[in-house]
Amino acid sequence: MTDRGLTAEAEPDLSRREHASTAAAYGVACLLHILTASLLVGGVLLVVLRLKTVVQPLIGLILVLSATVLRPRFGSLDPDLPTLPREEAPALYALLDDVADAVGARRLDVVQVSSDFSVRATTYGIRRRRRLVLGYPLWLTFAPQQRVAALAHELGHLASPDVRRGALVGSALASLTSGAEQMEHQPLRTEAAFETSPLSRYADEMAIAALRFNAHGRTASWALWIPTLLAKGAARLLTRLTRANARRAEFRADAAAARVASTPAAVSALRDRRLAGAVAMEMHRLAVAARTFGWTGSTQSVDKDFWAKVGALTPSLRYSEGSESDPLDPGPGATADSEPTGRQDEDSGLPTIGLRVARLSMGRSRPATVLLDAVRADAIEDELDEAKRLLARRVVQDCVQA
Repeated sequence: MTDRGLTAEAEPDLSRREHASTAAAYGVACLLHILTASLLVGGVLLVVLRLKTVVQPLIGLILVLSATVLRPRFGSLDPDLPTLPREEAPALYALLDDVADAVGARRLDVVQVSSDFSVRATTYGIRRRRRLVLGYPLWLTFAPQQRVAALAHELGHLASPDVRRGALVGSALASLTSGAEQMEHQPLRTEAAFETSPLSRYADEMAIAALRFNAHGRTASWALWIPTLLAKGAARLLTRLTRANARRAEFRADAAAARVASTPAAVSALRDRRLAGAVAMEMHRLAVAARTFGWTGSTQSVDKDFWAKVGALTPSLRYSEGSESDPLDPGPGATADSEPTGRQDEDSGLPTIGLRVARLSMGRSRPATVLLDAVRADAIEDELDEAKRLLARRVVQDCVQA
């Protein structure tokens, strides 16, 4: 079976309904950006023109603030994460370049390392440069070819037409979700605490002022409630309209992972995603133990010992998770259209891991086109050494569950 046949098998023909929903998503995103620009221009004009009354400038300020909340989010590098430039990690970037070329994606611009059990390829900045956030717990837990499969899957999203990650719909979704969260958690003081002595001659006036301030705070909260609901509703509408395209993009990314890292590696990488919770719990336990009881040795040895202990627990975690019946196993009677046991994100509408495993298992087993051998893996580990040290110290100091 050719690559074209594999793509056709993983990606059925688009129906008219799916075409219509995707087109509607682009329309909603365009309307949102036009509305944001209109609010900004109209608000600036009302403030600058300074018409005869004070009401118009106030309305203008409200419009400008609304446009600010709904502004496009282009993303940026996380200043709290260790960053690996290309010149400091040639082996890692060589692997990423090979995977990107194999899936047909543009090469990455920068890599950041996090303590999450994930691998995320995102864009940032107005120029939409490409960034990979490499979760070291996942890198440590996965076998070499599983790592290649995880990388190929994420870069496959950038190579395929995934509207949720596109410039138009993706920025609209980010604007709506970030704006709704910002309005929902707006730090409004609904209770004013004016500290004054009861014997003060201005005690009564201060009490009246506090009551009025609280009334205004409650009014502001109710005023933000309606825009928050509208933003959430628009975000859910966009999510629903892009559901079919997102499912298709997920299957395409799985097919890319199988084509680049091999089908067995792609399937095992999907199955081992279930280790995320157990690895995070062990990391948190080790961090609490280190903070409570301490480890012997220098700070550098503590940083290295942390990841060594996490890595030593991985085989037992994998064994304990797979000792019982596999919740991701679709079973002998499962088909690509059936829904095996597993969790599904009802809001995003993405396919379950069990369904993705079933689709990959039903296709022809494909060999790897990009290999991560022991020499290359050791070189990458050496390049990640400083980032690993910083992450271990942060997890131990903060005792956060990664």
